[in-house]
Amino acid sequence: MERISGHAIEKQSVDGCKPIALNIGVYIDGYGAKRSADVLYDLGDKELYEHLRSDAKGDVALHKRLYDTFHSPPNPEVYAELISFCLALVELHVVASMEDRYRAQGTPIRPNALLVNQSNPLNIELEEGRHNLLEALFPASEEEWEATHYLDVFCDGTIYTTKKIDRAREVDNLNRELLVARRMGDTSRIAWIERNLSTLPTGIIHYRNRDGSIGGPIDFDFTERFYDAVSDRVGYYSRLGESKVHWRKDLSDFGEKGVDCDLIMQVMDDLRADKVDAFVFMTNDMDFFPLIERVHAEGKAVFVCGLEGRVSHRLIESAGRDAFFDLANQRLLASLPAVFIAAKNPAMRDVTLQWAYLAMMRERQAGG
Repeated sequence: MERISGHAIEKQSVDGCKPIALNIGVYIDGYGAKRSADVLYDLGDKELYEHLRSDAKGDVALHKRLYDTFHSPPNPEVYAELISFCLALVELHVVASMEDRYRAQGTPIRPNALLVNQSNPLNIELEEGRHNLLEALFPASEEEWEATHYLDVFCDGTIYTTKKIDRAREVDNLNRELLVARRMGDTSRIAWIERNLSTLPTGIIHYRNRDGSIGGPIDFDFTERFYDAVSDRVGYYSRLGESKVHWRKDLSDFGEKGVDCDLIMQVMDDLRADKVDAFVFMTNDMDFFPLIERVHAEGKAVFVCGLEGRVSHRLIESAGRDAFFDLANQRLLASLPAVFIAAKNPAMRDVTLQWAYLAMMRERQAGG
């Protein structure tokens, strides 16, 4: 996969331009991505509801029909589509930022957005004819058209997660614990184990409350299918971590082991091989700030994406405020209803992505 955004550039668009390779590596903390997807789903569904209510213009029945048509109940595919959409925007943002760096160094760069638009034009039909939105809203200067270089972008990602839970092994573990509980006459523990034995094959396990009662469910099947769906969209999957399932402790602790270490080792390998020019981290975890500082020290570009207020300030400071991409950006959130619609009509994804990018370009220029 050459680009997460899918925005390949046709060769005829770059005739007379010299390529400058830009290899972007995206490193996704699976746990952080899942938490971000939870929030983005809720925000996006609310945006969709309000967007369709506005379209219905007070017609309650029409609003319900529209919402029933385009609303997607929580599922791994919709979650993965939200994350991959955000990462596609992050990729475009990184490319624009790297173009600015080259221009500041005196290298004339033809805008990637211009080249993408030539290969994937975003047109609109008006009474007087067809108009290209990018050219209308962001006309390129003569200097940009005549630039002698362009960024030849390669962008792929890896999501770092635990191995899938071995259901047969965990059933065996629970059966052993059940024998112990029966010998001890621990009726509440017996009930809890039997509940898990009935739901574990379907991908659900339950916590146990301190008073011994059965606690809330953990849908690990949903999470594993989400990881699969993200990896299908962004490139690769690394499953070197382990899930922590401690039945003897009544599942008081459930999480992951080894995932952060796996991610760090891969980044260091990529640094040593000098194969990545811009490092993008999707994570909320403060523990990665020493890694980011190390990447900076090697002279590489670093970007962090996550939800403002949930990402550690230390992490943002390490990357730099200008290198932080907020997934709760208002322009991005306003685009989420279209992402829900595109999830049911994949042909709309490219248009949705370009519309969102146009809005963010305008915001970026206004900020500059």
